[in-house]
Amino acid sequence: MMGVLVGLPLPGGGEFQIPQTVLETTGMVGVVGLLGILAGRRVRERPSEWQAALEWGYRYLENLLSEVTEKEAGYRYVPLVATLAVFILSAALMGTLPLLEAPTANLNTTVALALIVFFAAHYYGIQEHGWGGYLRQFAEPTWLLVPINVLGHITRTISLAIRLFANMLSHQVIIAVLLLIAPLVIPVLFELFGLFIGALQAYIFTLLTIVYIGGAVRAQGAM
Repeated sequence: MMGVLVGLPLPGGGEFQIPQTVLETTGMVGVVGLLGILAGRRVRERPSEWQAALEWGYRYLENLLSEVTEKEAGYRYVPLVATLAVFILSAALMGTLPLLEAPTANLNTTVALALIVFFAAHYYGIQEHGWGGYLRQFAEPTWLLVPINVLGHITRTISLAIRLFANMLSHQVIIAVLLLIAPLVIPVLFELFGLFIGALQAYIFTLLTIVYIGGAVRAQGAM
């Protein structure tokens, strides 16, 4: 589902086509970023209800990351994990709007998110143990397992991308079919259910990200 929305003419002839998903994702990131800036300006020492909820979410992620990574500095990983969660939740919300589709219903987007997690986990692991210490973990308990351990990291990245893509795409396909059959009540109910699915997928993706980061930065031999 990569419909072309805008075609820009090229000097030598032809068109440069911009996929719909790219434009929608850019717009979504811009809106969420602007809301974040506006919300940041309203932060007070005596928190309001929304600020208290955000602070609770931050502390929850920080404590969870500290527990999983077995490090006290769990706050180091909160920005990445929270950004992924907000992105996926925002994408699910966008999917409920007319004429728009969730960016996460496009495989290119979910692959990009999975690759971010893949490289971030290895980066944190190398940062924690150094190149030699981190790479030695792939040879434990024996160097014969190196190919299997490497393959495991690759397949879990593929699984992370396909799981999110398949769940979000299937929801949008069901909504499209229901709009043809019963264009009023039933699609609305499924849109609400879709928001729940989006929130659940954001939770699962975030939790798996935390697990992968934890496996990379924990003490050697704990991968």
